[in-house]
Amino acid sequence: MNQPSDKLSPIKRFARFTIGLLAGLFIAGIFWLYSIYFHVPIPLVQGIIGSVLLAISCGIIATVSGIDKLFDNFPSI
Repeated sequence: MNQPSDKLSPIKRFARFTIGLLAGLFIAGIFWLYSIYFHVPIPLVQGIIGSVLLAISCGIIATVSGIDKLFDNFPSI
């Protein structure tokens, strides 16, 4: 009768989204730096829009998926 609910608190959802957002911005930053290194410059507006879209999509994926289970598999420091 007492089954655990799959609902997450809003704070936990926000934390997951923020982690995904930061990961997306990190990936976008690396991509942008590599494009400069290989002399294929991305225009500023296109780079900003692409970075924001990538960051938001990574944030949504992190919110929906069970990223906490992934972090449980890492060894403790």
